[in-house]
Amino acid sequence: MKFCIVANKAWNLTNFRMNLMYRLLDFGIEVHAIAPADGYEKKIEQAGIPFHDWKIQRESLNPFQELQSVNAIRKIYKQVSPDLVHHFTVKALLYGTVAARMCGVKAIVNSVTGLPLILVAPKKQLHKKLAGWISMKWYGWSLTGKDTHVLLQNEDDLQLLESFAPYIRCNSSVTNGSGVPLDRFRHTSLPNNDPPHIVFVGRLIREKGIFELMSAAEQLRSSKIPFRLTLCADIDPGNRSSATSEDVQSWRDKGLFDHVGRLDDVAPCLRDADLVVLPSYREGTPRSLLEAMAIGRPIVTTDVPGCRNVVDHEVNGFLVPAQESAGLTAAMEALLEDAELRVSMGQASRHLAETVFDERTVIDQICRAYHQLAPGFIPSPDEWADNQVPVDARSDVRSAPITDTAAPL
Repeated sequence: MKFCIVANKAWNLTNFRMNLMYRLLDFGIEVHAIAPADGYEKKIEQAGIPFHDWKIQRESLNPFQELQSVNAIRKIYKQVSPDLVHHFTVKALLYGTVAARMCGVKAIVNSVTGLPLILVAPKKQLHKKLAGWISMKWYGWSLTGKDTHVLLQNEDDLQLLESFAPYIRCNSSVTNGSGVPLDRFRHTSLPNNDPPHIVFVGRLIREKGIFELMSAAEQLRSSKIPFRLTLCADIDPGNRSSATSEDVQSWRDKGLFDHVGRLDDVAPCLRDADLVVLPSYREGTPRSLLEAMAIGRPIVTTDVPGCRNVVDHEVNGFLVPAQESAGLTAAMEALLEDAELRVSMGQASRHLAETVFDERTVIDQICRAYHQLAPGFIPSPDEWADNQVPVDARSDVRSAPITDTAAPL
């Protein structure tokens, strides 16, 4: 059997899908990884998994370029001739489904790891309204069909998608996000830094709440509340809502953060954090927060779909209103000034990660979806106890962190 695992970045596959691919290898399946090459494909190839470079423009709305992207993945499917394909991220889902059905792939699994803003935000310009309508229809077509199973990360997304894919509940299931590898993100005691250390992990784009976070940081500085802020993030040049280098320089000039730049391995930074913040507008289930919870850190995030799934308000963190900074500032201030509260909430975070968000449980959920869609492709769940190799068994390759390097802006 041949399975293809597809995403919009090789980085995405190496950081979030390696243990899923290892599990499939344990089942004796020939796994192929498909994504645009970005340097991270080397880890995939080192694991003995064939990698196929898929040429796409992530933020393009040019229909001719989009057709080229569809044709590019169709050629890969034609070459590999997979029995099952699993798409992660928006363009992989939309374009991969078209290509898979053109090539007669027997089983298609589509993971909705977060909805594109064009589907959930109001559009004013005519061309964006048209793009939103087309995307909605395309999404509905991609998420239905006897050959398709849909994996979602929260009930809110499922309810929204039902508005233009009415029968989606017939061929879908909800997982606990992507899960978190507890063996890699082990619990550690809070460092109790002086001043306390705040960490943000994400992209420097509007939808992650970066502008609200900077506004809150400025308010805290004005109130003379000591803190250190690390942005494990970088500018996303292909994204229209990205912060600019001028924005970052302005924040730097105001002394709002101490470091900015992407870290290939965020675990050391999270271990040094006293609290972790993500003021996002909407998520599937934010992996960065699951990683912080596994390490045992209190969370401040927004009361929006996806984010609210990982925080029990005032137990392992705070839920604050989205797209405004006042509540965010107050929640951060409460944690900055109360070390005991940080400890109790951090312990609650670890407990939630262990009991709900263990990656092994999520991978089991995914494999059950594979078996439900195509029973002959992998062993039945009743056989797993005898035949499966634990996800973290090969600690040399499965749990080893990616090189810890920063990419300053």
